Amino acid sequence: MKKTILFLLIIGCSATMMAQNVQGYVRCGTAKVAGVAISDGDTVVVTDSDGHYAFESKKRNGYVFCSIPRGYEATMADGFRPQFWQAFRFPTNTALSEYINFTLRAVQNDAYTLIIGADSHLANRTSDLSQFKNGYIERIREEKEASPGRIYSMILGDLTWDAYWYARDYGLQDFFNTCKEYKYSVPLFPVIGNHDNDAAVPAGKECDFLASAPWRKIVCPNYYSFNLGRVHYVVLDDIYYKNEDTGESYNKGVVGSRNYDSYITQDQINWLKQDIALVNPDEPLVIALHIPVWRVRQNNTFETYSNLKENQSEQIAEMLKDFKQVHIITGHTHYNVNAHPLKYPNIMEHNIAAICATWWWTGKLTNHQVCKDGSPGGYSLWNVNGDKLKWRYHSIEKNGNLQMRIYDMNTVKEYFATNDVALKMHAAYPSRTQYADFGRNCIMVNVFAYDNDWKVEAFEGTHKRSVTRIVTEDPFHTIAYDIPRFKDVGSYTADFSTGKTTHLFRFSTTSSTTPVTVRVTDSFGNVYTQTIQRPHPFNLEMETLQTNDDPTGITPVFLPQGEGQTYDISGRHITSQRKGIFIKNGRKYLSR
Repeated sequence: MKKTILFLLIIGCSATMMAQNVQGYVRCGTAKVAGVAISDGDTVVVTDSDGHYAFESKKRNGYVFCSIPRGYEATMADGFRPQFWQAFRFPTNTALSEYINFTLRAVQNDAYTLIIGADSHLANRTSDLSQFKNGYIERIREEKEASPGRIYSMILGDLTWDAYWYARDYGLQDFFNTCKEYKYSVPLFPVIGNHDNDAAVPAGKECDFLASAPWRKIVCPNYYSFNLGRVHYVVLDDIYYKNEDTGESYNKGVVGSRNYDSYITQDQINWLKQDIALVNPDEPLVIALHIPVWRVRQNNTFETYSNLKENQSEQIAEMLKDFKQVHIITGHTHYNVNAHPLKYPNIMEHNIAAICATWWWTGKLTNHQVCKDGSPGGYSLWNVNGDKLKWRYHSIEKNGNLQMRIYDMNTVKEYFATNDVALKMHAAYPSRTQYADFGRNCIMVNVFAYDNDWKVEAFEGTHKRSVTRIVTEDPFHTIAYDIPRFKDVGSYTADFSTGKTTHLFRFSTTSSTTPVTVRVTDSFGNVYTQTIQRPHPFNLEMETLQTNDDPTGITPVFLPQGEGQTYDISGRHITSQRKGIFIKNGRKYLSR
C-alpha cells in the first residue's frame, strides 16, 4: 500500500513539473536570491531558497518579470533601462517551456532620490526634442550630480504621442533612442499613458490589448511592481483604449478617434491582489498610473472625488485600506493637484504637472515652460529615507525651482483691458477670464504644489493680510500660450488652453505701491519667501528672481526686472543682472 501511495506521489509531482512551463532562477553573482516575486501578469510566485521559481503560464501577455526586491537593482541596458522583464521565446505555444533567469546586483538603497515626471509627449515636432534635451534631460543630469546617494526616475505615461507615431515617424522605440542619444542618466521605470497606445488598431473587443502590445514588446510590462528600499511600487495601466471611429479625418496611420476610458482591467485587479498580498502593510506603498484616480473639484469646496470608471477609485482604495501609508502618483492633466480622499485617510494622490508643460507649445512660442495651471513645466523630486518620504516640485527651467508666482492684479487687469490681442481673443472666446471681479489693489498668488497642510501668509509691508483660496485661471499661462497662439493663427487648441486652477490665493492691500511679501510653509516645514515691488509688471519676464531655502544654497529674494539697477535686500546692496548665478557680499543669488 505504501509503495502504491509513493508511486502516485511521484506521478503527481512529475505531472506538476511538466505543467510548469515557465521556470528559472534569480541570482546575484553566484548567490541565490530567495523570496523574490515573479509574475507573467496573471500568476505571482516567489523564488524558493535556491532562488528558483516555476509556474504554469498562459503566456497571454508575452513576458515574465521580476519584482526587484529591497536592496537590489536589475542590470541596466543603455545606462537607464532596468532589465527586470523578459519576453517569452515561444509566446504563442504554451506547450513549449521557457527558461528565464534574472540577474540582480546588491545595493544599499534604503535612502535614495526619486524623480517623478509625467507627460513627455515626444513626437519630433514643435521643437520638442531640443526642449526635452535642454530642459528635462539637463535637469536630470543636475539632480544626479546633486544626489548624495542612489537616484531613480519614473515617467507617468505619455512618453510619446499616438497621433504622430506614423505622421511624424516617431514612436516608442524612438523615445528610447532619443533618451539614449541624450544620455538619460538614471534608471527609468516607465508607466503607460493613453498616448502610448497604437492608434492603428481598430476599435473592437481586443482593441485595448492589441493597442498596448507595442508597449509590452518595446518598453516593458504595462503593469508590474518593484521595490526601492523599503518602499513597494506598483505600476498600473488605467487606460482602456477604444479608438472608436467617429467618421472624422485622422492623421496618417490613425484609424480612430484615439478615445479611451479611465479604467483598470480585471486581469490587473486579479494580479494586484496577489502582488500586494506579499507586501508588509506597515511599509510605504506607491501606486503609479497615468490618469488620476482621485480629483479635486474646481470650485470653492475643493472636494476630492473619484475619477475612475465603474467606481474603481473606491474599489482600489478598499484593497489598500490596511496599508499604513499609500501614495498614488499620476500625470495626464498637466496640472499640479494633491488629493486626499476623505474616506481613506491613509491615501494621498499626487497629480504631477507635465515635463512638456503645454505639449511643448509655451516653450516654442515664448521660451517659457508653463503648464495649464500656471506651474512651470517640471517634475516632483522625492527624497526617501527608509519609510520617510518627502517631496518637492522642481522646474525644468533655470529659475531656482520657483514654488510660487505673485501677481499684482492692478497690472494684470490693465493688460487684459488694453492689450489688443487679448481683447480680440476675448471677443472670440467670451467665456475666458478677464479678472474683472478683482478689486483695486488685489494680489493673487499661484502656489504650484500647494497641499491642504501648507500655510500661505501674506504681508503688505510689515502688515499681515488675510488670504483666501480661490479658483480661477492663471494669467501667466494665458500670455505664454493662449494669446501668442491666437495672435499667430486666430485660435488655439482648446485642450491646451488655460484651465481653472485650485492652488491660487488672493488678498487685498490698501496701497498700489507698497511692497508685498508672501511666505509659504510646506508639509515638511520648508519656508519659501517672495517679495515684489509694486506696481509689479505683468509680462513674460516678471519672474526676474526668486530663490528659497534649498540644497542649492540660494538665498530667498526677489528682484524687479532690469539690468544695472541696485536694490537693498536684507540690508545688503546688490546689483541685478539679466541672467545667471552671481555672488555678492558672500551670498549666492540667481538672476533670470
